[in-house]
Amino acid sequence: MTNPSDTPDVPDGPGPVSPLLIVDGANVVGSVPDGWWRDRRGAAERLRDRLVAFARAGTAELAGPVEVVLV
Repeated sequence: MTNPSDTPDVPDGPGPVSPLLIVDGANVVGSVPDGWWRDRRGAAERLRDRLVAFARAGTAELAGPVEVVLV
């Protein structure tokens, strides 16, 4: 039988994991009738840029930093 004090220290698992927020870009961009359909690429880029702040600070439900995936 192995004495627990004889075994090397092994971490319990990976370090802290950031929350993951997955954003469906088409549904978010299309949810506001602000003329996004005239410049779809620009609307997606503006959404991407705004999500940077969420990635750093988090949201009311998720403390930052948050990993954000825009699909």
